[in-house]
Amino acid sequence: MTQTAEQPLAVPGVVETIVDPADARVLVGVTAAAVATDLALRSGAAGLAGALLVAVAAATLLASGRLHTRSARLATIAAPLFGAWLAIRTSPWLVPLDALATAGLLALGASLARGGSLADLTIPRVALRAIHAGVHAVAAPAFVAAPVRAAREKVSDRRTNLAVRIGRGLLLAAPVLVLLGVLLASADAVFASFFRVDFQPVTLAEHVAALAAGAWGAAALLRVTSVIPPGRPPARRPPIGAVEATVVLAGLCALFAAFTAAQLVALSEGGRHVLATAGLTYAEYARSGFFQLLAVAVITLGVLLLLRATTNLTSPGQRATFTAVAEVAVALTVVVVVVAVRRLNLYEDAFGLTMLRLYSELFSYWIGVVFLFLGAGLAGVGRGRGWFVGAAAATGLALLLALNVANPEAVVARDQLAGTRQVQQTDVGYVARLSEDAIPTVAARLPDLDPVARADLRARFCPLEPNSFPPSRFTGWAAWNLGHERADRAVTHVCG
Repeated sequence: MTQTAEQPLAVPGVVETIVDPADARVLVGVTAAAVATDLALRSGAAGLAGALLVAVAAATLLASGRLHTRSARLATIAAPLFGAWLAIRTSPWLVPLDALATAGLLALGASLARGGSLADLTIPRVALRAIHAGVHAVAAPAFVAAPVRAAREKVSDRRTNLAVRIGRGLLLAAPVLVLLGVLLASADAVFASFFRVDFQPVTLAEHVAALAAGAWGAAALLRVTSVIPPGRPPARRPPIGAVEATVVLAGLCALFAAFTAAQLVALSEGGRHVLATAGLTYAEYARSGFFQLLAVAVITLGVLLLLRATTNLTSPGQRATFTAVAEVAVALTVVVVVVAVRRLNLYEDAFGLTMLRLYSELFSYWIGVVFLFLGAGLAGVGRGRGWFVGAAAATGLALLLALNVANPEAVVARDQLAGTRQVQQTDVGYVARLSEDAIPTVAARLPDLDPVARADLRARFCPLEPNSFPPSRFTGWAAWNLGHERADRAVTHVCG
């Protein structure tokens, strides 16, 4: 019978919590995932084999027949959408995020297999599910070993005796075959080549480790789909009183209101006089403090979520007061985020985009959207459902998908080479350090650059001697990557 997340919390790791034992489909899926993991690790994660591994893992979960909820199937199907980019992009700013997204979606799909919904993932429930999945992941080998032991026990005594007799025959034949084989090999070089094995213990150990890691990971996902899901965290009386929480929120509001007033003063003549006295130009003032402001927003988000979860609001009046003050704090924090983005934009106008600046700006936008979600939740939208975490995560995944499509390193390269910012000199060194995802864009823009920058970039991309670039560690079809191939074609065109 399918279990639901409303049941009491099951004790993790207890064999009795397994409601759907491993079967032949589990063994086939674990074997396929092990082979795919070995191939991916031996070919480089950012390649066709990496995308194939994600597809195999998702297919294993779907084919197992153990995903009983729509949310579990949706999360599992979404994983290959991000895994496919492992064969398209090479950016170190993007590939790890894609790998993290795929792993998170697969784990979420396994955890929601027998109960729960993407629209009911509060922070405590997510933490509980993570602990539950982690404990069962440790016991994954025992889950897979059970059907193997059962099959072995079903072997009849007659077959066991036959296997013993065959083993004895092989032991008797081995000395004769070895002796004759050595003589034949010494007599014929071609025959001897059939038995020549290039044995490398280190390579063999790497294969064994990769196969074991892949099998364990797949077994962990399948075991989590096969056990009683965790229940809701035990209900407890919130430890913080309404008055105390309101005082904290009021303090935040007063602090942020003063900061907002400071921004208005800075725009006035009096503010400019204060800055001149401090030895700062207005541009220097505006371009400072971005990361501090972003840290303020992140910390405030944590404080608001903590107060929302731990404040004891027993009366409608307390709830209304808390909501009103919290909404003001949310609005003022959004102002802080807007100021932070504005200051970062001044950096970009002066010096152009970098990967850090681009990601920082996008993270700021995401934080702003999360605060809007929080404000809506405080106002009572979707009351009784834990949709906030799911909405925030979905927005982050949508942003990551948009980044993959846009190719952020190409965006940065295009901005650096545009020559439209205040500092006209192109940062050739930074552009040359971008990953292969940027090379086609750089190659296309070379003819429009000034001669000095063009010559400098050509010198960095084009080897002085044939084969002077170190060969790639990963080769073969499994290591194929579209970004790498496009970069190779662009370099060949530029240096041809």
